[in-house]
Amino acid sequence: MPYEPALFDGSDPLYAPGAGWSGRWCYWKPTPKFRKLGYPVSSVRLPGEKDDGRDAERAREARRLTREMLAFYGAAVPEMEAGTWGWLIHRYRNDRHSPIHGVKANTRKNYDWCLDRWDAAIGHTRIQQTTYETICDLRDGMLNKGRSVAYVHRMFNRLRAVTSYGVLIEDPAATKVSVVLSKMRFQAPPKRSVAPTREQVRSIIDEADARGMFAFATGILIQWTFALRAVDVRGQWLPCDPAAGGIVRELRRNRRQRNAPAGWERWQDGLTWDMIEDDVRGFTKVISKTVRSMPEPIRFDLSDAPEIRSRLTILRNRGQVGPLITSERNGLPYTSSGWTQAWARLRKDLDLPSNVWMMDSRAGAITEAKLLGADPYLLRDAAQHKNITTTDGYARGRSESVAKVVKLRSGKNG
Repeated sequence: MPYEPALFDGSDPLYAPGAGWSGRWCYWKPTPKFRKLGYPVSSVRLPGEKDDGRDAERAREARRLTREMLAFYGAAVPEMEAGTWGWLIHRYRNDRHSPIHGVKANTRKNYDWCLDRWDAAIGHTRIQQTTYETICDLRDGMLNKGRSVAYVHRMFNRLRAVTSYGVLIEDPAATKVSVVLSKMRFQAPPKRSVAPTREQVRSIIDEADARGMFAFATGILIQWTFALRAVDVRGQWLPCDPAAGGIVRELRRNRRQRNAPAGWERWQDGLTWDMIEDDVRGFTKVISKTVRSMPEPIRFDLSDAPEIRSRLTILRNRGQVGPLITSERNGLPYTSSGWTQAWARLRKDLDLPSNVWMMDSRAGAITEAKLLGADPYLLRDAAQHKNITTTDGYARGRSESVAKVVKLRSGKNG
């Protein structure tokens, strides 16, 4: 039976692997597996006796003895000391009560990216040694190394989350740092002001078609037409159990360790053929990002999108089961990086500006509709948002809006 994370981080103070009672006394013993291997310690009497209120002390000693046993046989035992940032980060990730388990898998992946960097930077530092000056030095050090404002903002958002968890588990040092962070302000990155135009998106679609990337071109057209996120068209690969159903794949660590499995991923959230109506006049889908707050599926009408209807009819000849958009190269759904890289290659070969990002195609569609005079509430629904303020964050074209208002006022006053 695998050991619980509490063996290393103490997230369950009463977790006592290998401990058992014999009369009034509690003993730690190695597992049968390690006894057969000849582990030199056969039994250790733990402190105290039954019903003395020292269960947490006995559990702590049992965990220490278990870690020593694992290390004796060369097992990788995390080195973390209670009260350090590494200890708190580990608990935040593994405690079954931690708020991190309430986020979607793709969000968790982004969180882990930041946590890995914090663990490497300050993992061995004791939390109680972290002061306002320390935090300022960390922030300034990132900026001096050329890190962007967006990077710094993202990193300290995660540190705030870790210390907030520390407050929940009543760790005094983390509570103190949490108060300091709550009083500090980290510069937020400026909103992007650039978004692809209809002409730029069209040129990428046409170039993709010319290169035999018909499914990719169709996916980009669907994204643009309905202001959808890429994940709701191409889908995404997320960590899963190897026994999970659906489309799964095994990951490998790197080219030098081809035989070392690094986990499994399952494809989900993208368009599938069962979402497409038989007459190809529309499709119905639950938006992945708002599945909890807005679980009702949305119907997207294709009556005024003849090109998409024609493309879907062609794609149906490849099969009518599973993902709608798959790569012509390997027949599998795109990864998020593969999708972005395909856009970047086409953009570069077409000599389009490097700041024309695929992730901004949604903002481009919303901006176009805004400049055409779409009602804000219609824009909100088209963007699958709960609030108009969220939609407004996607809209670009402030200069064009100013010019339009001036023109309207001039005509009125003229």
